[in-house]
Amino acid sequence: MKSKIKIILVNTTVLISFIILVTLGTWQLDRKEQKEQLFEKIKRVNLVVEDFENIVINENNLNDWIYKKVSFKGNYRYEKELYVFTHLSDPRGDYGGAGYWIFNLFVSSKGSLIIINRGFVPQDMINEFKSKDSSEPVNNSQIGYIRSFEKRNIFTPDTDFNGKILYSILKEDIKKIFDINGIEPYFVDLISSNQLIPQSNETRLKFPDNHLSYAITWYGLATSLLFIYFYARIKRRKSNH
Repeated sequence: MKSKIKIILVNTTVLISFIILVTLGTWQLDRKEQKEQLFEKIKRVNLVVEDFENIVINENNLNDWIYKKVSFKGNYRYEKELYVFTHLSDPRGDYGGAGYWIFNLFVSSKGSLIIINRGFVPQDMINEFKSKDSSEPVNNSQIGYIRSFEKRNIFTPDTDFNGKILYSILKEDIKKIFDINGIEPYFVDLISSNQLIPQSNETRLKFPDNHLSYAITWYGLATSLLFIYFYARIKRRKSNH
């Protein structure tokens, strides 16, 4: 009886482990496909700058605009400001590490409400930044990349509504903090600015792509597990005869 229970436990453990390994391998292949789609979108940064006055971006065609450069005319609402905690690795500018993206509301010349990421401020400089008049007059077009809002997951810390601090770029939380509705279905990463900080043009455009090697590793482990399992069974049968 004990022997049968032991065999059942071993078989169940092997089966569950095999399913987990195959699932992880398949997940990595799915991630690879998603990454390839992302790379195709990033190629759009080399396209000509589009004038916001001449285009229409909505929920239906938003995916076609991600990472395209668009120019905007209008004015910032500097009193509508919030901070998204981040860790900027491999920065293009002088500052990196822990800090905040500075988000402001921008009212375009045709009245559209656009959320703009003006750039990065290091964590140890954020209080100094807040204490100064950080506004700059908009004398020319603002140019930036179209980006999609992020989605909350189980690892995303709760938004600090009192401190106006987010840990992911969440559309509904931004609307709540700014107390507005009817914003554009995207935000914009500013490419250039007249100020040292916020440090603009820090949109991440390079991503590692190791998913195929990870998938091979997981599938390889699954295959090895089956080999060891059947080898052990065959060896056991021979020893019993």
